[in-house]
Amino acid sequence: MRLPHSNSQLHALIRLLDDPDSDVYENVHGKLVSFGKTVIPVLESEWETVGQNAIQERIIQIIEEIEFEAACKALIDWKATQTDDLATGALIAATFQYPDIDFEAIRKQLLVLHRDVWIELNDNLTSLEKVRVINHILYDVHQFRPYTKYHTSEQSFFLNNLLDNHSGSPMTLGILYKVLADMLDLPIVGIDLPHHFILGYRDVYNHTGNELLFYINPYSKGAVFGRGELERYMEKLQVETPTPELKPMSNVEIVQRMLVELKACYQRSGKYKKMDEVSKLIRMLSSSNK
Repeated sequence: MRLPHSNSQLHALIRLLDDPDSDVYENVHGKLVSFGKTVIPVLESEWETVGQNAIQERIIQIIEEIEFEAACKALIDWKATQTDDLATGALIAATFQYPDIDFEAIRKQLLVLHRDVWIELNDNLTSLEKVRVINHILYDVHQFRPYTKYHTSEQSFFLNNLLDNHSGSPMTLGILYKVLADMLDLPIVGIDLPHHFILGYRDVYNHTGNELLFYINPYSKGAVFGRGELERYMEKLQVETPTPELKPMSNVEIVQRMLVELKACYQRSGKYKKMDEVSKLIRMLSSSNK
């Protein structure tokens, strides 16, 4: 929807937020939200000058609703057209919490990691040697590390925070690892292991293209293990899913799983509004995942 012809008209509309008539408020609220992100600077300016707490609170609520709706739309667009770009999907999913994410700055951070690994790679390396190079750059050179209290820290589930703090949850470290592998054209895929997100290195010479040479645990400094070790680990966790049924995940499914784990974290923290917002994002991704 187009904005009013002048800022004075928009300011007058915002001042109606304290109208005691609920119908008037709902009408004004709906109009302001329909304007989208273009109205946020005016709302923020009004918040600074208005002297009434009630209006300020309503302005904040409207800004948050506009930002959330923008995140929803961007996530839908990503699912429709950009699912080969996992980094973008993970960052869009984060914008409901961090609406001012600087995508370009994050791209530059990722390019630094890509460059550092690429310099050390060559065609003569085996698949295992290539993974060891990634591990060295990520965990030794750039010192990315697991955040052990991720169960109660929603911040550890966001890719932007991981790149800033170099510490994150198993899910976020796994996303970063796969993003980097995708940039390097390495056949590394996400594996939907119950209770723990891991990666697998595809055997590109197998006729099905789905056989895995080995598995990678990004939360344990990229530790590599075979099927036998995975089966013993699953047995220890009492996971009944047969190993052959652990199929590679699409990028949409990876972002969805990240959101599912984030939702559980919000629930443990008692942040039910955020939990409801994440539930809506999950529903957007859950239909016809490809």
